[in-house]
Amino acid sequence: MEDLEYVKMLEVPVQSSGVEFKPIKKGKKDVKKKVIDKVNLQTETKVVDKEKKNAKKILSKLFTKKEKPVREQSSVEIQKSGFDIVSMQVVTIFVLIVGIILTNIFIENSGLNRLMRSVFSSNDSMIQKTYSEFDALSPSKSSAVSLDGGVMTVSNGSVYSPCSGVVSSVTKDGDLFVVTVSHSDSFLSVISGLECVYLSVGDTVYTSIPVGYTSGEAFVSMFSGDAILTSYTISDDKIVWM
Repeated sequence: MEDLEYVKMLEVPVQSSGVEFKPIKKGKKDVKKKVIDKVNLQTETKVVDKEKKNAKKILSKLFTKKEKPVREQSSVEIQKSGFDIVSMQVVTIFVLIVGIILTNIFIENSGLNRLMRSVFSSNDSMIQKTYSEFDALSPSKSSAVSLDGGVMTVSNGSVYSPCSGVVSSVTKDGDLFVVTVSHSDSFLSVISGLECVYLSVGDTVYTSIPVGYTSGEAFVSMFSGDAILTSYTISDDKIVWM
């Protein structure tokens, strides 16, 4: 009572206040938890995606074949390799030439010599033949041929060489032509009395192609070296050696 009276005496207004306590709603706590769970889920998803990407990179590195970088050759290396190839070719050709020369000197009938002769001298087999190795034919395909002392006479028509060969000369005797055909190095034919000639020096002669033509008489003689051949006859358009 003394306190109350003391207050009244001081005339100090006194007010009383009350504090209200509002209960926290449970819904706010649930929302906060959901937000936290969502953030955690997104974080976990990002971590998983990152780990997947890292795993893919590791697998691609393991199973991808690495290509070695192509080293460009310098101009010096290219020139050196080209020089080496040329040098090898020159050495090979030189060795081959030396081998051919040595075999020609020491082994005349070696397989290499026969091969080289067949390649570079297609007429060697013909050159080495004697007259008796040739299959000779009549110098006329359309008329009879007379034979006297080794001289065959063809009348009025095309004139053929008795054997194949090469034209070695074409000369003129008055108004008529004389053709010499070489069959080998020792066997030849001389055809004279031709009014026209179908071949020139160096041309190949065949028994099926005429050498020239005569409207009168042409004469065909065969020689072995400088000697005229007489030991033969004509039978069925073929020359038979005796």
